[in-house]
Amino acid sequence: MIETLKKGLSMCQEEYADIRHETDEIILINLKGKKLNTISDSTTSGFHLRILSGGGEGSNSFSDIKDMPQAIKESVAAAKIGGKYTTKPIAFKQAPPVKDKVTISPEEDPRKVPLEEKLSLLKHYNDLILKYNKIQSTDLYYKEWVKHKYFVNSFGTELDQEQLICYISGEIIAGDGTHTENVRVEAGGYDSFSKIRNREDVFERKAKLAIDLLKAPKVTPGTYRVLLNQSMVGVFIHEAFGHFSEADIIKDNPGILEKLKLDTKIGGSLLTVIDDATLYGHPGFWVYDDEGVKGRETILIKDGWLRGRMHSMETAQAMEGELTGNNIAVGWKYTPIVRMSNIYIKPGEKSFDELLSSIDKGLYICDAKGGQTMGDQFSFGAQYGYEIKDGKLGKLLRGINMSGNLFTTLKNIIAIGNDLKFSESGGCGKGGQTNLQSGLGGPHTIIDDIVIG
Repeated sequence: MIETLKKGLSMCQEEYADIRHETDEIILINLKGKKLNTISDSTTSGFHLRILSGGGEGSNSFSDIKDMPQAIKESVAAAKIGGKYTTKPIAFKQAPPVKDKVTISPEEDPRKVPLEEKLSLLKHYNDLILKYNKIQSTDLYYKEWVKHKYFVNSFGTELDQEQLICYISGEIIAGDGTHTENVRVEAGGYDSFSKIRNREDVFERKAKLAIDLLKAPKVTPGTYRVLLNQSMVGVFIHEAFGHFSEADIIKDNPGILEKLKLDTKIGGSLLTVIDDATLYGHPGFWVYDDEGVKGRETILIKDGWLRGRMHSMETAQAMEGELTGNNIAVGWKYTPIVRMSNIYIKPGEKSFDELLSSIDKGLYICDAKGGQTMGDQFSFGAQYGYEIKDGKLGKLLRGINMSGNLFTTLKNIIAIGNDLKFSESGGCGKGGQTNLQSGLGGPHTIIDDIVIG
């Protein structure tokens, strides 16, 4: 396939071109309550072409290599038209050319596990949940995505790369006739099927939690000192801050750029935030991104100072930044865009008990449950939480929503734990692309003056 792509690309004489061929095999199994709602095993493959010409960029997706000449013609035309209307010609910062083959060797390869066994395991966990009284329903998924990518560009890069991710995730719904409560559950998150075996404790614990929430009181609205668990920390740093570190989002936004100048103090001295595609075993691991740049560790905040961003070849050129290997497409039909890999807050030195005992009155907030951001304002729901009184956990609470301003909140981080943990399943929507290869995490963290509603 590499030679086929090189031959096709040789027909293009523009300033830059790349072509990616990708085969995607997706397995999806969904149980809703006792009903098998979906079971599918589908494979698609095709090509994605990008060209720079006349100051603009053109792209084209097609499924047959015979369409390459026409795709080149159309992409060049689109690039030249776009170049006429841009104030600054588009250019790419050149990455060192590389020739490599990346294969995967999971501890237990899901490709070798029969579809019937995958369904059986999902059904086993589903049945464990449904055996409890007051569990009304479930919505559980087994997802598996196997990718095989070939990539060639005019800089001389030639790549043959395999990727794989599998996990179980979903929702558990409890009800008592008065109201319902739901919690999220997940297991797995990278290439080995072994990560989702023998996880009964996870599913039973979440089922019991959903039932306990039925009789838990709602949180009292107010402003609190909060202790966030790892899930909440990960979602906060991903959603409220991480997207502002994706250079394609802020490149043409003067207001945000003014607030996010590099070497600006935006958080307390305890705070260091990192995006790292090299962390094997987490959802956001990759060796090369979808324009042939090697993934790496990128320090975004160090000791409270803004030090870096995530870049594509285009944004690195436009903003005079370093190449970080963060340009990803979810499939062959899409042009890559800047995405987080594994973003997390670097752990500190305090144990959970030390963090908890330092709070006289506050809330322990656990496990994210959706949310939204608008500019530098954020609002995130939590699946559950607990009162904290005199350094000890109190009663279980429900209906928790935390909100605030990103920049104020970063400066209000007053203590960071030593217990870094990543979410097991990824998922991030941006630009019409839902990327499963997106990891997030952090240690337990204390933040002052969080508005709770």
